[in-house]
Amino acid sequence: MPWFSCARKINRASSGIMVGFQTNLRWGEQKRVFRLIPGLEHAEFVRMGVMHRNTFINSPELLHTTLQFKSRASLLAAGQLIGTEGYTAATAGGWLAGTNAARIALGKAPLTLPITTMMGALFDFISSAEPKHFQPMPPNFGILPALPERIRNKRERYGQYRDRGLSDLHTWAISHGISLNLGHLVNTA
Repeated sequence: MPWFSCARKINRASSGIMVGFQTNLRWGEQKRVFRLIPGLEHAEFVRMGVMHRNTFINSPELLHTTLQFKSRASLLAAGQLIGTEGYTAATAGGWLAGTNAARIALGKAPLTLPITTMMGALFDFISSAEPKHFQPMPPNFGILPALPERIRNKRERYGQYRDRGLSDLHTWAISHGISLNLGHLVNTA
């Protein structure tokens, strides 16, 4: 029997909000399908799911990998607006844009993350993709540079991506005088 989970948030009015149910299904059909979930057979649905479209800029045309605008280096952007998807990417983009804004204000060069890290590869993608057909991208292994040799086992392959990215991030941080506590994550062997 297949299993799945649905996230929910509880607001102050003691009603739950199901998260991650963006759909084009009509509301009656949503109620029917959601009532198939054990525990929701008799639920009262206050608000149904709707599909939304995120607004985003044409980042390959407008941004550097530093998240600075090409036409105005003192202006930076981050979050879903730049064409990244997911909370982790939004957080990392906010960190990079904020860090680079501070560095620019202090007269320092802005940072670019190593392309072998997931966020470095994602920011490289959004700043160098084909502008004519640009669409938002979530972090994924397909945007990372290929490993030196092909590894068929997915777990081992993803582990190699991780180890290379962490090692390169560690080296990058040292070269920029940035203190990162990656010791427990970086394989030094």
